[in-house]
Amino acid sequence: MTQTPVGAAPVDRAALEQRIDDVCRVMSAHAGAIELLDVSPLGAVRVRFTGMCAGCMFRPLTMRGTIEPALRAVAGVSAVAADGARISEEAALRLRSYMDEEAWPTLAKVSG
Repeated sequence: MTQTPVGAAPVDRAALEQRIDDVCRVMSAHAGAIELLDVSPLGAVRVRFTGMCAGCMFRPLTMRGTIEPALRAVAGVSAVAADGARISEEAALRLRSYMDEEAWPTLAKVSG
């Protein structure tokens, strides 16, 4: 059994799974979803895109603009990653500037 490192809050697994269900309901409009692959002892969450989202060229935007903020809002989650959804930090900062919280409420705010 893996223990949570000293000082790290454990991930609220039930809340994480509920949030993933919430994200999947939104993504189902595009015939896609995400699947939880792993949660590290330090709170790093790894997911996989499924359905039509698996091959979509907009995965990095969905990841940074919707999935990451929604899952990071769960207690204990320190990072979120998905295979095939990498974008540069420069692009991520630019995306954040376009998606300020007033104009584009994140799924974390909408379903939280």
